[in-house]
Amino acid sequence: MPDADLTGQPSNPDGTSYPTTNIGGQPRTADQAGQIFPNLTLQGIRSAATLDDLAVVSMSEYYDPAGFHYDLLHVTAIFMWCPHCNNETNNLAQIASWRSDHRVAVIQLAMEGYGSASPGWSELQKWVGDHGLDFPVVVDGQGEQLGRYFSVRSVPLNIVVNPRSMEILAVDVGDVGDVEAYQQDFLNSL
Repeated sequence: MPDADLTGQPSNPDGTSYPTTNIGGQPRTADQAGQIFPNLTLQGIRSAATLDDLAVVSMSEYYDPAGFHYDLLHVTAIFMWCPHCNNETNNLAQIASWRSDHRVAVIQLAMEGYGSASPGWSELQKWVGDHGLDFPVVVDGQGEQLGRYFSVRSVPLNIVVNPRSMEILAVDVGDVGDVEAYQQDFLNSL
């Protein structure tokens, strides 16, 4: 599988430019709510239905300023060998229908495979297939791209984003437990 890449994709599929500054133009550290989530572009698999197809996934695909497609974006970074990451991934898979009904998009960044090395293609296929995932899982080997903006030493790392502005609503470390309730709390606050 080719290396993951970070690019500055200028727009989403609707042609709207991806935000480049914070609201009010005040820069903040990336770990703080209010920061614009970086427009990462990484390679991986879009879902268990497309296990054999290499996909390029960009955050700009989830930028939805008019609210036509999404009400919430949940980005989660994981290590495949981590039991907490496995638990949270299983929980996300179990609420696929609820997420669809509530317009919650999920994208997962796999930073380590089943060992401590960056995940390979076969590991990525196994992860997506074993969990029956309906959302993209992309490779960010050793957190190389995400680590430019966030501390990636503890996982799962959960980043909740408002897709209308790409503003970060929260950054939480650890298994959030009831992911439906976790996501619903953010939906209720928007």
